Amino acid sequence: MIRPLACLLAAAAVTACSAEPPAAADATDAARPVGSVGGVAPAPTPLPAVARGLPDTPEPHEAPELQPMVYADFKDRDLLGSGCSFRTVPRGPVLLLVRDQGDGLVKFDKRLRRITAATPGREAIQSGGILAGDKVSFAVDRPAANTDPASDSTRQWPATLTMRTADGGERIYRDGRWECGS
Repeated sequence: MIRPLACLLAAAAVTACSAEPPAAADATDAARPVGSVGGVAPAPTPLPAVARGLPDTPEPHEAPELQPMVYADFKDRDLLGSGCSFRTVPRGPVLLLVRDQGDGLVKFDKRLRRITAATPGREAIQSGGILAGDKVSFAVDRPAANTDPASDSTRQWPATLTMRTADGGERIYRDGRWECGS
């Protein structure tokens, strides 16, 4: 009983795979390339970036860690005055500083580096925004409200600082403080 069933299945498979077009075939079916769907040829398997002559995209990795800065770092570079700074804890060390004029400073890999705000001006700097320089960029994200007075002339907000390097590195500092004043 099993042999006749196997023979019938084999015969059905041969019939289904025959080169003859189905009875309902028309001229438009003949114009479709073999193995295509709806007249569109399947896409070829993409070549790796190196085979296409494109540079490899680096794997995501952690950016260098920001290092604390001190008063002398800002004074030596004429960066004293009204502006904003990012700290990971209230009254902790400054990791990023930017003046209202848009020029700023960060330190990583044991080097101080100048940065510039995409949009200078007191209101733009206080609202956070994007800063960049020396193959690195920073995005400061803070809520629009929830300002806490740190002193008579200083305001602070909870904030997140995202650092991105040109080679694909990223480091995120969550639960920090964006402090602005003079």
